[in-house]
Amino acid sequence: MQAKTKSRWRFDPDDLSVPAAIVIALGFFLVAGCFIVFGGKGHLKWGGLTLSTAVIFGYFVRDSRKFLPKPRFWTLTGSLLMLHLLAWIALLIHVERWGLLWFNIMVFELPVFWYLRGWPGLLDSSNGK
Repeated sequence: MQAKTKSRWRFDPDDLSVPAAIVIALGFFLVAGCFIVFGGKGHLKWGGLTLSTAVIFGYFVRDSRKFLPKPRFWTLTGSLLMLHLLAWIALLIHVERWGLLWFNIMVFELPVFWYLRGWPGLLDSSNGK
């Protein structure tokens, strides 16, 4: 019987040490403080878009490690990033008031990304290498 290995990226509150929790909290307050101090509405919108996009796509790429050597994966990811940015920029240009927490709706993009990544024949075909 083989022992189960833990993923470095999986969040488990039982494995969270006090120093790690402090670093996470300080990072959150640093980012939130920068938005407040340097804040105008523009900084909040565009800084939030940048940060949220980096988190969403960083997680997607990290979750897709087995596809990283495949050029089709990078074509898919680049296309998704382009569509994501076009849609969000068009939205943010036309919305006057935007809250940082409203970017949380981006998590609903991940199931679409995963669905497209798993599309039969797109990344799993032998000629897609």
